[in-house]
Amino acid sequence: MAEDQAAAIVKRILKDEEPLSPELAGDVAAWGTTARAKLVHRLLAEAHGRRWLRGALLSELAPADAMVLAEQLRPFNEDFAVNRRDSTTGNLVGVLPPADLLREAAFWAGSNAAGAFWRRLWDEAPNDLPEVAQRVLREGEPAARETTLALLLVDPYSPVRLDGAGRLVVLRHALDDRDDEVRGLAADVLAEEAPEELATRLSSLMLDTSERVRVASWDAAMAIDFEAARETALALLTDDDAPLDARRTALLALSGAMSTPEIAPILEVLVVHPERALAEVATDVLWTYHRSPSVAMAAAQSPHEAVRAAAARLLNPQTGSPAAGGSRPGAPDRGHDIYQEMLKGYERPAKGE
Repeated sequence: MAEDQAAAIVKRILKDEEPLSPELAGDVAAWGTTARAKLVHRLLAEAHGRRWLRGALLSELAPADAMVLAEQLRPFNEDFAVNRRDSTTGNLVGVLPPADLLREAAFWAGSNAAGAFWRRLWDEAPNDLPEVAQRVLREGEPAARETTLALLLVDPYSPVRLDGAGRLVVLRHALDDRDDEVRGLAADVLAEEAPEELATRLSSLMLDTSERVRVASWDAAMAIDFEAARETALALLTDDDAPLDARRTALLALSGAMSTPEIAPILEVLVVHPERALAEVATDVLWTYHRSPSVAMAAAQSPHEAVRAAAARLLNPQTGSPAAGGSRPGAPDRGHDIYQEMLKGYERPAKGE
């Protein structure tokens, strides 16, 4: 193969402006080892060249030659970034030895070839899936851990689906992950599939730094034993040493599970709480979900200006909320005003106007 012809092929591939002949890869695969190695060396230096090697040439080579090329392509980590869409990177997964893939499981699970990695493992060693997934959760970067949960546990369209006892083992492991997003994913799945796993750990999970975990845990606990969960939430709300975010989530959980008459006494206490942020959360609950005259009147006496302002709007005799004790259509003290406003549109203009 003449050097100038090889140079022309490299130029066409790297230019990436015109469709390449489907036969080109087959022709290059038929070259002698030395000539092909020189072409590969020149293409490895450029992203477009590596893409062509993965997507076209790799599948045309004999198994031994394909493995050599795959090992040459593997060191370019930037090609496998999870946020880089490239369907050709999965071709390496089908060529590299299983031992190499398992040794770098955390890398592949966090790459844009993660789907191909888990599919091959599922096809060739399905019983190893839970153990490998746990290793990825221990050793992988956040992207690897999140992608693993999404593909194996969450995505309904994923061809690889972890089931049975192995699924629960991985979820338990993920619930203790150091990353909020991973714990949140695990908590969401457990809340639907095994809520008792969250309910039995409520005392610690209700203090988790991830709101997603806290919300899922309260939902699970209240579904299993509402009375016990309510008592736990009330105790947390009255614990002034507890983290504010945890108390806020507990209040929101109660607001979604209790009626307005049931939660009103709790809100009456919280809208006047010395902790401004907690009082404002209680006011948000009053405003959005549970409007009550008694809570609005308590809020009017709050030491916090924002809470008093919200109460004033709710209790306003002309524009307030009927549910919170403000004005309402047909109220005796407003009837005249209402009819006067209605009649304005029908008054005839005076002469000359």
